[in-house]
Amino acid sequence: MSSFSLCKMFLATACSLLVTWEMASVSPAAAQEAARHGPTAEQKAELERAVHDAVKHDMQTVAQYPLPKDFFARILPLMQQIEQAHLSPPTSTPNTTLAMTIRRTEGMQQLQPILQRYGMTARDFVMGITCFGMTEAVMQDHSKAHGDLPRLNPANISLIKEHDGQAQELIQMMSAEDEEEESAL
Repeated sequence: MSSFSLCKMFLATACSLLVTWEMASVSPAAAQEAARHGPTAEQKAELERAVHDAVKHDMQTVAQYPLPKDFFARILPLMQQIEQAHLSPPTSTPNTTLAMTIRRTEGMQQLQPILQRYGMTARDFVMGITCFGMTEAVMQDHSKAHGDLPRLNPANISLIKEHDGQAQELIQMMSAEDEEEESAL
């Protein structure tokens, strides 16, 4: 998943959860009115602030997630096994949070034995792939200002630099998956 796709996924997920939260916090009459006419300007502004905060939290969590030292030794064969098993990632909606992605991954029964074989949980897998993708994207695009992005975990930067060949292999695998998803649309 590209960093752009990752950011879109975080934003969309946060929006979905916050709409649900916003609707739950208003009176039934106000909820019916909003459903008929859409949210008020005040509700939209609050929703935008909440989305921004949720995205910021997820991005910070991913940026600071510590990749294990044996990340590449486990993730590369795991990704090959996933490809050989013809498993597709859980259906992503525009409003999927990191927690929702982890839960959906946990729900993929065929994936669980593969994850266990490589000593990973669904959370380890989602966090690792997402952290790798974000860290790699920021490292590759270091010429641009990343003012709103959280500070990356320095150990992850070192790990990726030390395993450049394996990092490039994983990028190619992830890019092939993105291309397959796009051609299916």
